[in-house]
Amino acid sequence: MTENKATNEFVVSDNKESIVERVVELINEAIVATKETEKVNNLQQVQELVINHDILDNFLDEIIGFQNDKFAEVRKFVVGFIEVSCKKDAEFFPKLIVNLNFALNDQHANVVKRTIQTLTQLYKVFLKWISKTKITDVVQSTWEVFCSINQQICSLLDSTNNEGIRTQAIKFMEMLVIVQTKKDQWSMENDFNIESLASNKLVNIEQLEEEAKQVFEQLIIFHGTPHISSVNLMATMQTLVVIARQRSTLFMSKVIQALEALHANLPPTLTKSQVSSVRKHLKLQLLLLLKHPTAATNSQFQSQIIQLLNDLGAGQSEVHRCLQEVRKRGLKVEQAAVEAKRIKLESEDDIDEDDIVPPPKITRSDANTAIDITAEDLIPKLNIITNVSDLVLVSMLSLPDQMPAHFLASYTPIAAAGTPSQIKHLARLLSTQLTAAGLGKGVDEMVAKATSAAASAAKKPKSEEKQQQQQQNIATLISRGIAQEVKKQEQQHQLQLQQNKMKLMPTGKTLSGSLKFKQLNLAEITKELSEETKCEMILGSVSRILNKEEKKFFSLSQLESRIKILVHLSTEFHDFSPSISTLVKSHAFEDVKNRIDLLFTILYNEYMTAKRKNSDLSHYNNCLTEILKDLIQKAEIKDRDHFLPKLFLESPLVTDDAVELLRHFMVSDHLYPKAGTMGLNILKSLIEKKKGLRLKLLNLLLRLSIILDKPDIRAQAIRIIKYLHEIYGSDLMKPIETFTLDLLRKLLEPNPPTDIFQSSNTTWNEENIKICLLPYLSLLPTNHKLIHDLAEVYVTTSADIKRVILRVLDTPVKGMGMNSPELLLLVENCPKGAETLVTRVIHVLTDKQPPSAELVARVRDLYHKRVPDVRFLIPVLNGLTKKEVIAALSKLIKLNPVVVKEVFNRLLGTHVESGSMYQSPLTPAELLIALHNIDPSKCDMKTIIKATSLCFAEKNIYTAEVLAVVMQLLMDQNPLPTLLMRTVIQSLSLYPRLIGFVMNILQRLILKQVWKQKKVWEGFIKCCQKTKPQSFQVLLQLPAAQLQAVFAASPDFKPALQQHVQSFTDTQRSHIPQTILDVIFSDDIVPVEPQTDSSIVKDEFDSKSENENNEGHKIQEEN
Repeated sequence: MTENKATNEFVVSDNKESIVERVVELINEAIVATKETEKVNNLQQVQELVINHDILDNFLDEIIGFQNDKFAEVRKFVVGFIEVSCKKDAEFFPKLIVNLNFALNDQHANVVKRTIQTLTQLYKVFLKWISKTKITDVVQSTWEVFCSINQQICSLLDSTNNEGIRTQAIKFMEMLVIVQTKKDQWSMENDFNIESLASNKLVNIEQLEEEAKQVFEQLIIFHGTPHISSVNLMATMQTLVVIARQRSTLFMSKVIQALEALHANLPPTLTKSQVSSVRKHLKLQLLLLLKHPTAATNSQFQSQIIQLLNDLGAGQSEVHRCLQEVRKRGLKVEQAAVEAKRIKLESEDDIDEDDIVPPPKITRSDANTAIDITAEDLIPKLNIITNVSDLVLVSMLSLPDQMPAHFLASYTPIAAAGTPSQIKHLARLLSTQLTAAGLGKGVDEMVAKATSAAASAAKKPKSEEKQQQQQQNIATLISRGIAQEVKKQEQQHQLQLQQNKMKLMPTGKTLSGSLKFKQLNLAEITKELSEETKCEMILGSVSRILNKEEKKFFSLSQLESRIKILVHLSTEFHDFSPSISTLVKSHAFEDVKNRIDLLFTILYNEYMTAKRKNSDLSHYNNCLTEILKDLIQKAEIKDRDHFLPKLFLESPLVTDDAVELLRHFMVSDHLYPKAGTMGLNILKSLIEKKKGLRLKLLNLLLRLSIILDKPDIRAQAIRIIKYLHEIYGSDLMKPIETFTLDLLRKLLEPNPPTDIFQSSNTTWNEENIKICLLPYLSLLPTNHKLIHDLAEVYVTTSADIKRVILRVLDTPVKGMGMNSPELLLLVENCPKGAETLVTRVIHVLTDKQPPSAELVARVRDLYHKRVPDVRFLIPVLNGLTKKEVIAALSKLIKLNPVVVKEVFNRLLGTHVESGSMYQSPLTPAELLIALHNIDPSKCDMKTIIKATSLCFAEKNIYTAEVLAVVMQLLMDQNPLPTLLMRTVIQSLSLYPRLIGFVMNILQRLILKQVWKQKKVWEGFIKCCQKTKPQSFQVLLQLPAAQLQAVFAASPDFKPALQQHVQSFTDTQRSHIPQTILDVIFSDDIVPVEPQTDSSIVKDEFDSKSENENNEGHKIQEEN
């Protein structure tokens, strides 16, 4: 029998050893596995073996070490393994609690959710263990870590945006509230709660229950958040209902009020479908609450829930079924409720009043009380018809024009409108919203209560203060010294306790390879080889390593080791066998997208090797240039575009050969598409980030800005130069400005410089001029002082260059703006010979906007004191006064017709876009009148006529109304303007509907004795010719002598007028003076001798014309 027993023990021992070996094998396979599923499968087998065969202690560290694995599923497995381990043996909590804390802070959301699920399952196990175990430093630290985890999970409601994590946190908080509160008569029989725990130094029952109430309040607050998502809202709703059903005595009332508030104020962020889902879920949860005995037997709870269900569209049959389930045990329920109430009241009576601490602020329970108070206050007011009608009318002012989608989705017809229960329900809905807004009778009472409580708590008994004062007076100097010594010793003791306090560390070890290995002493079995043999062996080894596909046969750590081996061999032996380095680089470029790390590692290793070897960078330079060349020439375009900037920017050092290679790449855009743009962007980034090479790289950029036959590269280089000049300080601004100024001054040379342009270019052309000019001009908007150098060059340079300068000024000058102090200074101190430059600058500044007051003042001063050229005034015409413009008008219209057209455009505003603000010193009417009043001695009449023609060409401005005003004002002048009748005739030709107004003008001219001004009189006759037969009536009002003169000047008038008069009746003809009839019907045209006495003529004319005018009106009436 003894022999059999020994045999069994041997068999068991042998089986255990085989299981251990199998576990070791599985762990090693999991370490080297490259696929996520393979790792997890191996670890699951390990878990099954170590749990079922009681060898968990042996492999705990190795399994927990996988918590640092890169795969999220592996880390999730570790969390699950911790759960299984702690459930099997709670003594593992001190070892594994920190690991759970780490997992809770994992970057992957799935790991965090799995951790919260695990903690939800382990919390009851942990409480049972902590309440029974012996209190040590380790246990106390474990308790503190778990309490910290609880707080961290509860804080996830506000600190995370992941809905899944929030949902798991809500479920954890649900478990915590139920576990840390006492059960009531309706709780589940086997429900674990704090009544099952034994109090000790760490577990304080009352403190745990208070914490549960705080967590419940946090759930209530989160449930009412306006921006909560529908998923979290329904999860929180379900959690609150579960808590209310399990702990109905504590939380039923608050949960019903929370659901009532939710129904009144659904989150505004929910969509139409989400609103529908939330309402269905709310209805389901309310039905579950109604089935609970506490809610079904409490009339207040029952009425609140039934009213909410009616609002949500629940039928009476659904409500009846719920109540029917409880009604069978109604008697027992009522007795239990009474008994529970009595016990509760008795327990409350046992509480010592001295232990009650008044709350310093309004709590959630106070808010619920405020809702009840305000609701009771509103019920009688809602029974008054006038109040209800006023409330409806006021609410209608805030109604939107269209019904919102969320209201349409949530609206249910009111089944019991006007009933006492519905009025009570409406009062609670209004009370909830009023309390949330800080209004209502309940809020006022709660605020007053909190204020008085805080004031009473702040008072301190005077007897206490007096006693303390007496104790201070009794203390002596010796006692103070003793007290200080005792305090010092106590502080040292506390510090020592803090230092000796147990600090928990995470379990697990770093897994970098197999658990079992054998160290070989290579020095004992190897011999020194020749250099040639070494090179051959290394080349063969490298070839074999490269022929293996790294993705299939290597883990991450082994891949890193593989790269290090390849890099070390290609770097250390490039002097003996360059083919090794070439072989490795060729391998990298076969799949540069996935092997770029190999090239970077080679590059950095070459650089570090060069640093160790007295800074000989020749090998590093060759390596860098070879990699760059291969990348440019061999790689695909998308790989080249991605990795070339990265290679330049992340290389430890950019050599001169690499910079030259970059320059050659940029100018070879005919070979490499978009090479110029990419190269310039790389160059810009290098200038910004490589401060040691900044000036050298900047010099290359400046040279590219003047490269021949590459206009695109020049333009992009100039844009980058402008950007660097704006962003960076003097270390870049000064060399850029020096280069561009030297370039600008080359325009003073008689021929293009050979150091920039080809020797065949012996003369300046527009392209060469722009090459020297544009880099400088791009800096003007940033540094306005440079404008003075341009003026100096402009004065001395040739005419061809001046023309090009004037053509390219627009953009830089607009960038400076007319408020630039340097521009104003240039206008004020205009160099001699730079007048056209200054004029062009002013033209550009005022092209689309009115001139500033400062600019007008300087131009006016320049015109009056130094350069009396009226062309200076053209850009600032709109800033001058009316008097100044009229005074300069005679000079302005003598200029080139194109310039005169621009002058009129500025005065009339035709150059400004429609809708823009525009102001002119002259109105269109005033401008045309001013042209008529120009002194003929200052400007010939032909020029004035051309100027007026420009006005008439602007038909949109010179409308019939404007021309009528002009003619009216010209008529009022004395003497009449020479061009008056020409303007009248031209206005009539443009607008024939002015015929009536023109006839009135002609009649008034007769009164003004128009025949006394020869030119105007000739125009009068021409106007009558163009307006006949309407002008016949005007001619009949002329004196006989003037009518005779009209017939002499235009004989065709007489027969026409005779025919016109013959058509009159006898009565009409009787109103025509006989002298006029004699002139009309005489056979010969006899000139009438004018009277010598002008006063007599005027008197006779006035009286005669008045009579004729009256007679003319009578004839018109008869006709």
